[in-house]
Amino acid sequence: MTGLSVVSINKLIELLELKDILTVDFTNTRGRRAKTYQINYQAYTLGALQLHEVHDYIKANYSLIDLSGKIISQTHYEENITSVEQLLEFIKQRTAQSKPQKIIVGIPGDELNGYLQLIDVKALRGIKLSKAIEVSTDIDTIIVNDINACIFGAASSLHESQNIAAGIYFPKLYGPGVGIVINDQLITGADGLAGEIQYGTVDQNESPKDQIIDHLRNIISLINPNLLIAYIDELNLTDLEINQIIQTLHRHLPLHQNYKLDFNRNFQDDYLFGLATIGRNIIFKKLSGN
Repeated sequence: MTGLSVVSINKLIELLELKDILTVDFTNTRGRRAKTYQINYQAYTLGALQLHEVHDYIKANYSLIDLSGKIISQTHYEENITSVEQLLEFIKQRTAQSKPQKIIVGIPGDELNGYLQLIDVKALRGIKLSKAIEVSTDIDTIIVNDINACIFGAASSLHESQNIAAGIYFPKLYGPGVGIVINDQLITGADGLAGEIQYGTVDQNESPKDQIIDHLRNIISLINPNLLIAYIDELNLTDLEINQIIQTLHRHLPLHQNYKLDFNRNFQDDYLFGLATIGRNIIFKKLSGN
């Protein structure tokens, strides 16, 4: 299957054993004793931190995840995040108990040129968050936009990541954001600002329903996605309003018929799954590079 020789495979297996990625056992087959190998998914762990809006506050969830994607433990930080020191202390407490090989942080904003910008948490603006976490914990850290992680998670779980998938998240107090996945790659743009549609031309004085229609219409007409997910839980729209949105889109875009529009995905679930998938992919890539 690999095209490698038996000698090469045996050498690689020995290397994987040394790195504790493979565990060895023995079994009897027709009177012969044979080795069996299993992946040790606990050999490396990932710390996934979600910053998210809950009832007008920014809170944090921390999850420790193994290489299979299994959640080993979870901790919810119930206080409002108001300072970087507060956030760093929470991360230090969690990683001191079980130190992961990597930390991935999802934020409602973007890290540009190493600094947090366009972030909804005012106290974190202008902070080199990944660097601050690395200094505090001695753990390699990466920052990912929340909706980017979310749509990557949804596209992966729905097997749409090889196609064109887009997601748009409407928080209660802040502007919406869009994430785009094409051919299993997140599209971040030349400046890292792809999906920052708050800078678009949709009139923010319109009703929430009309703004959603305009945003969805722009996304569908621009990239013609296979999958488009609208995360609207925070807006408390009725089933009637959602149906009106769908009918309006069909009326304005009669030629666009092959996309799937989904209003029922859970933002937090896709968010965590996306962080776990991106983080694990990075760990696997580093391991294969070594």
